[in-house]
Amino acid sequence: MEYVTGVDGTITDVTSQRILFFVVEDGRPVLRVYNRVTGSLRTVPDQTGHTPGYEKLTARGIVYGVTEDDENSVYEWNGGTAPIWNDGTPRGMFVSPNNKRYVIWPTWRPGRYLNLRDVQDYKDTLIGSGKVIDTADVTDSGEVVFSEGPAPYNIFRYRNGQTVQLTNDGSHHFNPLTDGINVVYRKQVTDSSWRIVMYNDTLGEVVLRDTSSDYFSPHLDYFPSNGWVAFTRPAVPTGTSYRRIYQRSPSGQVTTVSPAGVDAYILAAWSGQVMYVSKGYLYLARPGATPVLVAPYAEGTGSAYLQGVWYVHFGGGLYRVAL
Repeated sequence: MEYVTGVDGTITDVTSQRILFFVVEDGRPVLRVYNRVTGSLRTVPDQTGHTPGYEKLTARGIVYGVTEDDENSVYEWNGGTAPIWNDGTPRGMFVSPNNKRYVIWPTWRPGRYLNLRDVQDYKDTLIGSGKVIDTADVTDSGEVVFSEGPAPYNIFRYRNGQTVQLTNDGSHHFNPLTDGINVVYRKQVTDSSWRIVMYNDTLGEVVLRDTSSDYFSPHLDYFPSNGWVAFTRPAVPTGTSYRRIYQRSPSGQVTTVSPAGVDAYILAAWSGQVMYVSKGYLYLARPGATPVLVAPYAEGTGSAYLQGVWYVHFGGGLYRVAL
């Protein structure tokens, strides 16, 4: 890896120009944004006296949340003297992955909905019918996928002002992710077993990981990107279960990503390239190539694919992956 730059704090998010990080002052985190092109350093003003968290960069600034006994809110800061308050919870908040224009978070009206925020146009759209649950996802075009009840829970997609139900087979469906092409989610088969399933408008449902009692998580165990889907499957050599990473190409071909015999999970993915963690190390796998050792992995390490280059950050350092 090649060192790019560093900040006096802990990095939590990056774009091609900006670095979001926090420092601890008087026992509380303070959020700051460093622009590595202009060299400017801005401190996010705190007017609540609470502890910020869940912070993410947006196209205009940042969003973050507060989850404390006397407040559960989402704040948006675009460089002004005070953050903008929004009703809702940052638990389940996501930002569109590349253009950072759209943000979703759960809110109540009453009932649980999703608020879709367009930070460019300062526009809010309420999504759902009051029974939205668990993880949802948003794309760079403002498309949203989510799970909603009443039971059995199904996957819905909001696109261009219209909401369409994608599943309807009597099973429970949870934790959808999408790249705007495929929708990948967890399908409950029994009370204690699940599958990883991909939905495509042309193909319908495609099972990526067959029924298993092993629990799995969005992003770590399945990650769609530009028509590709990285996902894990369990293997049991000599009585010890581990996860192996596979990948489905846009044409439907499934290939292995991580080697056999060692547990691995996904950190990030982009168009057939997968950054993954195994045995305390970070690796980069690319189609048709042997995975490359990138660096030792520590909790809090993040990775992003920006303008054709992989970056890794941990602590206050930002590094470029040199291939």
